Amino acid sequence: MGKRPLRYHSFILTFWLETADPPTWRIRLEDPHTAVRHGFKEIQGLVQFLEAWTAVPPTEDSTVE
Repeated sequence: MGKRPLRYHSFILTFWLETADPPTWRIRLEDPHTAVRHGFKEIQGLVQFLEAWTAVPPTEDSTVE
């Protein structure tokens, strides 16, 4: 998942409602430092991504790529 800052990291979280039948919420998570985007069709996918992302501890020499 790449290098990250030691103490904190920011993401831009976007939700939007697709007007399908039935209407469905979509989710996008963007890293503002790298512009990498991750899309999710349901909240469980977002939670799984964040759990995996935080499971990898940052190292002392971690920086934003």
